[in-house]
Amino acid sequence: MTYRMVNGKVETPEGCEINVAYHCNLGCASCSHLSPAFTRSLADPETIARDLDVLARSFRAQFVKVLGGEPLLHPRLVEILHAVRASGIAPRILVCTNGILLPRAGEDFWAAVDEVEISVYPGRELGREQRERVEARAAEHGVTLTVAHYSHFRYSYSEHGTDDDHLVRRIWTTCQIAHVWRCHTVYEGHFFTCPQSVFIPQVLADRDDIWADALPLADDPGFAQRLLDHLRRPEPLRACRNCMGSVGRLTPHEQRTRRDFRVPQQHTTEELADRHFLTVLEDTPDADDGCAAAPATLLPSPSLRKRS
Repeated sequence: MTYRMVNGKVETPEGCEINVAYHCNLGCASCSHLSPAFTRSLADPETIARDLDVLARSFRAQFVKVLGGEPLLHPRLVEILHAVRASGIAPRILVCTNGILLPRAGEDFWAAVDEVEISVYPGRELGREQRERVEARAAEHGVTLTVAHYSHFRYSYSEHGTDDDHLVRRIWTTCQIAHVWRCHTVYEGHFFTCPQSVFIPQVLADRDDIWADALPLADDPGFAQRLLDHLRRPEPLRACRNCMGSVGRLTPHEQRTRRDFRVPQQHTTEELADRHFLTVLEDTPDADDGCAAAPATLLPSPSLRKRS
């Protein structure tokens, strides 16, 4: 299924994303949202509520994914979750977290979310008692838990980028983030095809061009068509000059400090590209990227389901 226009709204077969905390309590090398490069930075709940209310008049998603950085670092996270629900933009709310702070989450958090996706990294697993506490809370509130263990990352961006237009186009057309997972991102009054086009310009100090790949949100009769055209655009984004898309070289997971996070990316796109996997994706767009240590484990709740 691709995008379609239904009753004046653009419908996507996937979801949309909001990043509520741009920093993280981990420093994963090659983090796709470049979180280790950011100091403490939180999204404004009122801005998120306003943006989703506007977007919901022209856009319908299957879910909204709330993430970061680490979303549980946001002190007003529950307020944000209520704003997502109130917007009516999607029937389900997912929170994507590394899980470290999850045992501390209160009843109000569990009551406000439909699914929690936990990304587990080597050496950062919850203890048995903590895991059982989380599973019990999820079951009690009808929340589905999805747990995925990751042993590797792919380089997410290049500090030096490339001037090779053909390579940029190949990276864009094979990008699972934009075209398979469709991680469309709402950020400060704008709609972005992917989170990388939000964060790469900021990390590379290209602040004047942060909006180069964005569509301003608007409440007018023509916005839905502009949004559909934006989603169907054949041309690469400006950020694709530095983004590795889905074809960065595979590298073992490691933790890095903010000071040295950018060091491994001090190469050109050509140097960081996995040419073999690029060819694989041109034949099989949804091929496994090799980052997960095992298939994700789905722990559906046996109790009542969340409202839609």
